[in-house]
Amino acid sequence: MLDKDGIPRLRMVFEKDETHPSSIHYEEIIHGSLKRVYPHGLFGEAAPADGADPEELFEYYQQYLETLPYFCRCFSERDEFEQSFYLVSPLRSNAFKFFYEMLSRWLVPGKLLEVVLLYAVDFQMPDFSEQIFTMCELVIRVQDPQEKAILEGNLPSIGTEICLGVSSAFHAQRILEIKGLSSDEKTAMIQEHAAYVLRRRPKEFGYDLFTEMQHVLVMCRDEFKVARESQHISRVICTMYLFRKSLRKLIRKHPDKRHLTLKIHRARCMDQDGERSVLGLTVGVNFLRENELLQERHLMKAIQNYVPGVRSVDGSFFENGGRGEKISTLYVEIEKIDGAEFTQAELRRLQGQLPSDLKDRIEHLMHPVFMPRNEEEILRNILTLSQQIKYVRDIPQVIITFDEQTDSHLQFTVILVRVLLPGVRSIRELFLQSSSSLQYVHDQCKRVGMTRRKYFKEATVFRVRLAKPQFLRRDHSVDLTKARQFVCSELSEVVGEFRDYNGGMISKQNELLCSLRDSLGEVGKNNEFLLENFFYSLQPVVMRTVLEPVPLRTLFMMLVDILEERFFRSDALTYKVKEEPNYLFIMLASEDGGIRDSLQKAIAPMNIPSLELASISVNVSETPFVGYLYRSEDQEQKLRFRKAIERVLFPSSEKSSPQKEAADLSKLLSSSLVS
Repeated sequence: MLDKDGIPRLRMVFEKDETHPSSIHYEEIIHGSLKRVYPHGLFGEAAPADGADPEELFEYYQQYLETLPYFCRCFSERDEFEQSFYLVSPLRSNAFKFFYEMLSRWLVPGKLLEVVLLYAVDFQMPDFSEQIFTMCELVIRVQDPQEKAILEGNLPSIGTEICLGVSSAFHAQRILEIKGLSSDEKTAMIQEHAAYVLRRRPKEFGYDLFTEMQHVLVMCRDEFKVARESQHISRVICTMYLFRKSLRKLIRKHPDKRHLTLKIHRARCMDQDGERSVLGLTVGVNFLRENELLQERHLMKAIQNYVPGVRSVDGSFFENGGRGEKISTLYVEIEKIDGAEFTQAELRRLQGQLPSDLKDRIEHLMHPVFMPRNEEEILRNILTLSQQIKYVRDIPQVIITFDEQTDSHLQFTVILVRVLLPGVRSIRELFLQSSSSLQYVHDQCKRVGMTRRKYFKEATVFRVRLAKPQFLRRDHSVDLTKARQFVCSELSEVVGEFRDYNGGMISKQNELLCSLRDSLGEVGKNNEFLLENFFYSLQPVVMRTVLEPVPLRTLFMMLVDILEERFFRSDALTYKVKEEPNYLFIMLASEDGGIRDSLQKAIAPMNIPSLELASISVNVSETPFVGYLYRSEDQEQKLRFRKAIERVLFPSSEKSSPQKEAADLSKLLSSSLVS
């Protein structure tokens, strides 16, 4: 079934009579081309030799089919300027025409290449199946070094598009349309504009602008192109190109930082009701980790935070990402629901505040967690709650634990133990008769003892589901604390008063956070996301319950002050210190990602008790912010702590002598406030 070159027996489709001279001639051509494309045989080096088990050969044939369509390039041994391009694919209508148009016109955009050889032949491998394949070869001559460089840069994307277009007639049509090979005048005008920009601004734009144009026009819908002027679409393409180019430079300089660029411009679009004014936003961003996402819903939530009453224009959003880079460019148009124009103040607000907001809204897609429920733990919790009920009038005891999340819901497991008094309805019945938004899923119900040898104690295990979107934070992480509080609130409406057995610490933390938010007033409302990150980063955890709101307010205001300073200038290090009679406050922002670990090593030898030192660590726009709240009346200890921090932050400064430290201490003791 395979000859010595690893090629199966071939049969031409154009002539069923295998003795026909043309058939024999083309069989030799196809055989030679396949040998050149597959130098180790059609099925590869690992394929069995001829005479092997036919079933084994058929398995290799099936694996070969999975590699099609296959596109490759070979260089001529006799002429250094000639290059041969091959395509092997299952038979597709107009595949040969698509192959020719893509290579001759778009390997070097704007120039029709010199094609010196071109052919296509349909053939079969009758020993395996009656399926028909197409072999295409195109040979071109390229002598200009600049054209060679352009060809090398465009070949990977052109090869990918050829394989995509050959596999799907729909994609082939779309690719040809956006490349200006159809009679679409608007697309042709966009191409002309790209060529004009390339000639006028060669330092800023390269020939890969045509690649950017190609991707943008594939992503946006036909309705979008029809309703917008060619100049508008060209502006979006050029902006995305410049954003991508700028992001590459920034990534090379700071590969571990998040970079985001934004351009806002007024635009007009046409629809059935006529022309209307819209606002176009182009965003460029780099992703730092796998499975990061920035989509239309993230953009709109951020925009509506600064300009309420807006919506996205239908069909205006598209994203140009991938291509082997962790860079994405996005475009969306917005309009006011009431049809009003956007004011200059609104534009300035969006341009100034939206970029930092969007960085915090990038979503991190997480793999679902597979964790079967521990029935032994359920039984142990039932026993624990049962032991808490000793008298008839004891209120129900409840344990609430997070169970799982889906793309739309959160699920909690609830264990409720109560005294089963006469006439009391079951938990299932109470939920059915209530208007709670919680979805009740019954698990089990059993009796677990008696009180006063008269009334049974009943344990009910059930799950509750609630919609997830209302508990998503700005970065699209799930606020489980808020979700659990909602479950407690709804559960109390259904079953009445109960004791949240495992929620005491959570309740205390929530009380302190609410007090802190109230003490901050408008600052807390305007920075709610930052405030939550600040509070829940407090270490040790016990500090989230024992600290008072006033010192926490002071530390948070220092964080806000540093953020405002760094908005206008981005220093490598920003450092603030403030002292009160019983507290020392330190807040800093550093470009050094390992600064927190270095600081921890520096202060560890001081052996400060855990209830005297609280620390926070948050990342804002990928910049680490670290803060310390040291509770002590000992001025000497506070000075030593501060010096330990500063030795890490300013290692190049001259080391302090004992005399200088003594002088600093004397100065500190004579002052009631150092800032």
